[in-house]
Amino acid sequence: MVMAEAKSRKQGKPSRSGEETEMSIDLEGPRLQTEAAQALAEAARELFVKKGFSATSVSDITERVDMSVGSLYYHYGSKTNIYLAIWLKYQRSQEARARETVLAVRAAGVTNGLRLFLAGTRAYLLGAWEHRDVVRMVADGDTPPGFGLRMRRINQDWLRQNAALLRGNPHLFEQDDALGVRAMVAIVTDAMGGICREVAACASREEAEELVARAIDVFARLANVPSNLYQPDSRPQVHGRELPFPA
Repeated sequence: MVMAEAKSRKQGKPSRSGEETEMSIDLEGPRLQTEAAQALAEAARELFVKKGFSATSVSDITERVDMSVGSLYYHYGSKTNIYLAIWLKYQRSQEARARETVLAVRAAGVTNGLRLFLAGTRAYLLGAWEHRDVVRMVADGDTPPGFGLRMRRINQDWLRQNAALLRGNPHLFEQDDALGVRAMVAIVTDAMGGICREVAACASREEAEELVARAIDVFARLANVPSNLYQPDSRPQVHGRELPFPA
């Protein structure tokens, strides 16, 4: 009984108690750093986007890169784990993109919490266009057991990080209005998934950028803040490129 429960939890499947258990994989593990592991992940991503998680078999993935079924199990352990690895790599990239933007905006002298929050949010949304295949992979809801729990954990982390940016912003909330901060960030966080899906469905980058600009404007109006409080006077740059700011 104990061994069966442990196996269920390891694979991210519902336990015997009926509770959803969280998926887990170490992206830094040495087996995932090989060229073979990268090739398997690329093949899996293409198939998950095209066919969905349920309809894609392990042999579908390995045949696409002319490898044995055992090679996938050696590197990832399961089809579920390779799906999770693809999504976590995307999520890490998105978080790094938003974090780098916020740090650069701060370095340019911006201290207003809302401007920092919206700059990071816009960077994240634009990243959904660049990684639109992964967004589409998740959008149809055909995901492994335990994936929803992992996404909720990520959302909770996002809530905490952005609440810290907005807390104490004199232009947005009273200094001790913790509930106001939580409500604002929760609304934006809940909307992010839907906006990312819409961005990924855009026909061109120009359309995606316009959609993101409209979303940022809606978020700013939701906070009831005049536009001049979140529009920068100049655009700081990272690696020679202008940082994304609310337009």
